[in-house]
Amino acid sequence: MSNNCEDFIIAVMAKDRPGIIAAIAQTVFELGGNVTELSQTVMGGYFTLILRATLPAEREENVIKQRLEGDWPQLGLAACVRRYTPERLFEPELDTAAYFLTMQGGDRPGLIARITRYLAGRQINIEDLYTRTEGDAITLILQIRPQNRRSAEQLREDLDKLGEELGIQIHLLHQDILRATSEVGAIRRMVRQGECLS
Repeated sequence: MSNNCEDFIIAVMAKDRPGIIAAIAQTVFELGGNVTELSQTVMGGYFTLILRATLPAEREENVIKQRLEGDWPQLGLAACVRRYTPERLFEPELDTAAYFLTMQGGDRPGLIARITRYLAGRQINIEDLYTRTEGDAITLILQIRPQNRRSAEQLREDLDKLGEELGIQIHLLHQDILRATSEVGAIRRMVRQGECLS
């Protein structure tokens, strides 16, 4: 790999089938790069992925996109490529811990918009989000990071009021409580298995 490298963020969507990740990783490798972070999921039969890759700095975004889509026409990949920039608009305090926010109750139009707007209005960053509906019921799991400890304490009180207003159960859990299962993926499995999150 070239000594003059930069990071790129790559998002890919396609109809789900075996071999998509292998194809993407192969193209990145052939372009002289290496995948350093990757997250993917399947929803409604569609595969979605976002990854971070280190590639030679001279690689152009449009060339990477064309290669990903053109190398594997049988997969029908739709790619979006951006050169990584390190600036962050949200900078929580260094000692701010992550929290898991779980919500369960009756689904309704605009519920996710209401909850996420509520968090955004308090400058609370959502780092991961999972939602699942069954009939008229909805379960949401969010990994959030308040700006500071004080805002987290106030958030717990505010969420109790919001839950009453919306008629849903809301629980705020510090990451230490879920240290053994501190990945949202593990909590998703708990929800599927019907285990209590409260």
